[in-house]
Amino acid sequence: MTSGRRRVGAHVSVAGGIGRALAHCEDRGGDALQVFASNPRSWPRSEPDAAADEAFATAVGERGYPLFLHAPYLVNLASPDRTVRHRSIDATRAALRRGVRLGAAAVVVHTGSGRGAERAAAVARTAASVRRLLDAVPGIDLAVELTAGSGWMVAGTLEELHELLEACGEDPRVRVCLDTCHLYAAGHDLRSTAGMRRVRRGIRDLGAGRIAVVHVNDSRDPLGSRRDRHARPGRGTIGVDALGRFLRGADLRGVPLILETPGDVAEQRHDIALVRSLASRRR
Repeated sequence: MTSGRRRVGAHVSVAGGIGRALAHCEDRGGDALQVFASNPRSWPRSEPDAAADEAFATAVGERGYPLFLHAPYLVNLASPDRTVRHRSIDATRAALRRGVRLGAAAVVVHTGSGRGAERAAAVARTAASVRRLLDAVPGIDLAVELTAGSGWMVAGTLEELHELLEACGEDPRVRVCLDTCHLYAAGHDLRSTAGMRRVRRGIRDLGAGRIAVVHVNDSRDPLGSRRDRHARPGRGTIGVDALGRFLRGADLRGVPLILETPGDVAEQRHDIALVRSLASRRR
């Protein structure tokens, strides 16, 4: 692999077994990948095939591909509902444990929603849950993902995310997943010079080395829409010029890039090559 090559890949399916995920990644020209840790829309989960997980971990490790696991969408560590919160902690703990077995760089989890409760209490619940999870499962990072900002979300802006990280304490394993669609939908203007400066300042405030992974998605909706609807790079309202300027920032140097965009294999192969070019192009 060429020295300095940006690690770019996609969220890929594990249909047919987790071993298929590596082929799905390489069919698209990727050298980084993300998979769901379990069924993304269900609390019950089946026990993973230990032999298949071991073989997959070995193959990914031999290639040196960054691997990320995404926790189920149902997870809400900020929920005021005790049952939901306990289920969320349990599902995320299982994802972290599987991530350790697979050699994952991090488990990505949405920051969650307070569901109308006081924000300070929602932040405190999330931080307590994160600390509990990291105490329970050493050896892996937990990357909290900035959301598009709707529905009483705990972290819909970089400023809110900074507040959450401070509440989580000093553990360096509390990392961040940035999503370009979410940033834009939450009101961070990636298209303007002033807006990009504010984003860069917000990333610096999170702390050096805090960004674990970037989800590279264009947005189907306009700036500040608070709607999480992904588009292929250059097929949305952010555009390739703004995405490229963002991805080439010194604060994201070496950070793996994962696409979560629609499209068949050929389209995703094109998009991965495009993003790699945008992220590597000289200014």
